[in-house]
Amino acid sequence: MKLTKLTTLMLAGVLSLSAAATALADTPLTAEQAVAARQAAMKADGRALKGSFSLSGDAAVAALTAVEGNYTKLPSLFTKDSITDKSDALPVIWQQFDKFQAIFAKGAAAATDGIAAAKAGDTAKYQADIKIIGGTCDECHTTFRAKKGG
Repeated sequence: MKLTKLTTLMLAGVLSLSAAATALADTPLTAEQAVAARQAAMKADGRALKGSFSLSGDAAVAALTAVEGNYTKLPSLFTKDSITDKSDALPVIWQQFDKFQAIFAKGAAAATDGIAAAKAGDTAKYQADIKIIGGTCDECHTTFRAKKGG
């Protein structure tokens, strides 16, 4: 296969962007960046899960794919003591980080299972997985998030 000059330049550009993205992904986040990233991910999960109980097919798969991705990456956004005035995270997260991570693993597993159920058209199993995910939100917020409003 003969590469043209334009194709070679385009390939080089794509590889450069990929390398830059990898380098940025390895850059440690400041506490402020970590808080903003995890809040954005949780808001995205809330949007994806809103009304998800009645979703089916591609819409159900898309919703849980977003949740699965966020649940997988969220623990890494809780870098040691990354608490700011905009954070509701409690220090107990880092004292019980294994328990904290386990909640996300449980939610990610339920999302993976729910995706398979949605693809198979198994509404009952998909809805059961949505309930598990909702339970993980409650479990985490009960233990690891500061209560609002006093």
